[in-house]
Order: sequence, then C-alpha cells, then structure tokens
Amino acid sequence: MVRSATGFSLLELLVVMVILIATALIVVPTFSKVQIATPQGTLESPVQIATEATMNTVRDAVVGENGVIESLSHKSNALPRKINDLVQSEAPAHLQESAPELKDFDPFSKIGWRGPYLMPTGTSKTGEPTVVDGWGNELELQIDFDDDGQVDQTESKYVRVVSAGPNGEIETPANVENMESGSDEVSQLTRSECGDDVVMFLRVPDNRK
Repeated sequence: MVRSATGFSLLELLVVMVILIATALIVVPTFSKVQIATPQGTLESPVQIATEATMNTVRDAVVGENGVIESLSHKSNALPRKINDLVQSEAPAHLQESAPELKDFDPFSKIGWRGPYLMPTGTSKTGEPTVVDGWGNELELQIDFDDDGQVDQTESKYVRVVSAGPNGEIETPANVENMESGSDEVSQLTRSECGDDVVMFLRVPDNRK
C-alpha cells in the first residue's frame, strides 16, 4: 500500500512565502494611512498611536516612581541627555563626571543609576541600540535647551521627548527661547513650530496652541 504525502514540499513553502511577502508590501503602507478614533475623539494612525505609547513608556522611565529623576535624587545635571542613555546599564559619561556618587545604585537608599530604564526597540543611525518611534526614527530627548552641556532645574522641568513624525526630521526647536509650551509665538513653543513632530512634555502639561 502506498502512503500519501502529508507535508508541504519546499516549492509549496516558497510559493506561500512569496505570497505573504507580496501581501505585506501592499498592506504595510496602507496600514500607516489608516485612521483610528481615539477615546478623546481625535483621529490618529496606528503608527502614531504606537509612537505615543512608546513615548508614554519613556515618560514613565524618566518621571515614574522608579524613574531616572527619582533614582538620581533630583540632581538635574545628572539626567540623561540622549534617549540612548536610558537603555544603558552603565551610567552615562556625563553623570560619572558630574555626580560620581550616583554612578552605582544603592539598594538601601534607592539612589543612583539603576539602568537600563528602557529596553531598546531599534538602532540609531550609528548602529547603537536605542528607542525608536512607529516610523523607525530614534526618539529625541530635549533637555539641554541652551546647549551649554549643563542641565539646570528649569531646563529639567521642561524636558520633552520628540518623535520626528512621518517625514523623519526633527523640526521642534530645542532652544531656551521656546523651552516652555504655550501660545506666545515669540517666547514659547507652539504647535506650528513643530511641523509633523509628535511632542510629549514629561513633567509639565502640553500647553501648545
């Protein structure tokens, strides 16, 4: 008696893979254009919703109960300068220089660098593990607004995380003139300045108009 074959041949598997790949190439660009109604009543794409979810995770990592600010005893100049810092187990170089006593975590006082605070979701342009948005772009941590290599308490108050959005370019200016969020076109950050960026303030409300 001859038994009939019950498995798939290599050729059949290859045909199925080609069909799946072709379907993905059609569906993925369309998926990014789909709009979903959020609980707030606004319409957003699944990619933007995923981006905002990632940014909420960053917020928890920075200002949460076990976040960076709590771990570093509110020493503003020791705070991370790049999103990449949050995925490192070792304290960033600037922290080791400015606050060497915080380089290692003390389980008794619960003070000190206790990274990684986030798991990487992608790689940077230089190939380092980092946190990316739904479009695959590395998120940007804006905190040193006067770009002097130091972070004071006022700067740390307005720390924000920025996604480059669909066009892949950060348009949100990170300077001291528009550090705050508000409606003053001269001295505060407004939505019109940010292009298609997704911006999330971590410690203060987003009052952009």
